[in-house]
Amino acid sequence: MRTLAALALALATTFPLQASAETLCARFFDVGKADATLVSFPSGEHILIDAGKNGDGKQIAATLAAEGIHLRAMVITHFDKDHVGGADQVLDAVPVDEVLIPGYAKESKQHTQFLEALARHPSTRVTTLTRGEAREMTLGTAHLRISAAHRDSYGRDEENDFSLACRLAYGKTRFFFTGDAEDTRQKELLAEGDVACDVLKVPYHGRLVHASGAFLSACAPKIAYIFESEKEPANPALVEHLEKTLGARVFLGSRDGEVRVFSYGTRVFTDRD
Repeated sequence: MRTLAALALALATTFPLQASAETLCARFFDVGKADATLVSFPSGEHILIDAGKNGDGKQIAATLAAEGIHLRAMVITHFDKDHVGGADQVLDAVPVDEVLIPGYAKESKQHTQFLEALARHPSTRVTTLTRGEAREMTLGTAHLRISAAHRDSYGRDEENDFSLACRLAYGKTRFFFTGDAEDTRQKELLAEGDVACDVLKVPYHGRLVHASGAFLSACAPKIAYIFESEKEPANPALVEHLEKTLGARVFLGSRDGEVRVFSYGTRVFTDRD
């Protein structure tokens, strides 16, 4: 009997973990220095957090359509072109029940295309989260909380700090999606608390700001994904802090491309395990 138990333990630790019907998946698309993450829930529901650049939209939309995905929601954390750029193509390709956006003004080609796509799909609800507001969503046994920034203004060219933050809980595991939160927004999130996570979508494409050390240490992720590119790489000091100080497993867009992170509800693992 002890021999069989030892064999079972050896098999469990030798072969890669496999996803199952009860597994949540966060799929970080290969979009370089842009953001696009599809979260698929055991309930069969899906949420897209950001939609990459214009050039990414076609592939993201085609992938979602080919897999027959119906989006329960699409969250656009903020309106920079590398977050909202592909949203119009997604809206035209697959059903989207609801779009959640931050409440600030923006003038750009990508934002205009996004608004035009929303007008073409009037059945898609639009929820605008303004100063201090939050939206709670239950997806089977998972829970998603989307929270808005605390201020009405962050000064000139500071729209990154309007980023919506998405905290996802599934069983005992936690995922945290932070948009492009810079210094002020990271301090806000620290003040809110509830930032500890197993999986972190690193804010601001891995750029280093004053609050980064304290913020990353409070998050203390086991797995961190950074949307960056060879031309615009993550800050080496930030990556080193994640890996050497915090012991996180770091995935870089420029090196690792698309990565899928799974949760059983009790532990997290990747498609590279």
